[in-house]
Amino acid sequence: MKHILWILFVLGAFKVSAQSTPVFNGKQMIYVSTIAAWDFTARPAGWYRIGKISGGYRGNATFELREDADHSTVRFQIGVNFNNKGGSSFTLTSHSYYDAPTFTKLRLLTRNTYDDVFLEVFVDPHNNNGFPFYNYLIDPLANGDWEVLNWTLGAIPTGYNVAEYNLNKLLSVGNILNNNILTVGRDGNVGIGTASPNAMLAVNGNIRAKEVKVETANWPDYVFAKNYELPSLQSTEQHIKDKGHLPGIPSGADVQANGVNLGEMNAKLLQKIEELTLYLIDMKKDATVQKEQSNQQINLLKKDVEKLKTKNK
Repeated sequence: MKHILWILFVLGAFKVSAQSTPVFNGKQMIYVSTIAAWDFTARPAGWYRIGKISGGYRGNATFELREDADHSTVRFQIGVNFNNKGGSSFTLTSHSYYDAPTFTKLRLLTRNTYDDVFLEVFVDPHNNNGFPFYNYLIDPLANGDWEVLNWTLGAIPTGYNVAEYNLNKLLSVGNILNNNILTVGRDGNVGIGTASPNAMLAVNGNIRAKEVKVETANWPDYVFAKNYELPSLQSTEQHIKDKGHLPGIPSGADVQANGVNLGEMNAKLLQKIEELTLYLIDMKKDATVQKEQSNQQINLLKKDVEKLKTKNK
């Protein structure tokens, strides 16, 4: 009897319905799948299936997921066309929550041209026991478009490809081939080609621009100050022998691990150029002095030779 009541409770927890409005060409534009009370025992943290495109047709619509405990709300658009990877699209447009995100990741399951497409979300229910969950499907305009599913347990069918997206962002754009083409994190960091930007702008790839202006302080004009201590060439030579790189310049291993600060590196390189200029000036002075001394010695020798010639006559 308990098992029967449990089955009735689970079945009663699901509700899939179409809103009364709006309607376009006789087709409902909003559908919702509701779980009246999320149960931790029956539904622990894990993947849950929320959408499907039957027969691998084309689907392009908006999903909005909500829950009433931590007040998580995430909205995204996702499109697939006959399982074509390059022609797919994903855009996370909004994600808000009170204390911690309930909907953390999304994955799109695809296979061959006319195979079904599945959409699953990773749910971390934490404090949602007994609270309702909602899955809204908005504007599925095409026939054979996305259909909303009732939070069934997720699984990757045999032979299916998986594209996974991080939902804990302010904005994210991607497709099947490139999961995170553009992301904006909650810290304001922007990533292109990376899901985890560790700077205000992190690019995993090449950048091409007509001009780049880098602002930097402490430009090394101090090298030409009278009190600047110019390193000796002997000490520089010894540093190169010991370390394998110029003093004040990062090693190749350090650059490979941490990258290069363009402004700082340009300043360091200019410092070395200015030091080299001072070395050349000093060498020029030494060469001039040596030349004058040599000329004096030559002139003295010439005089001595003339004296000898005169004496031997």
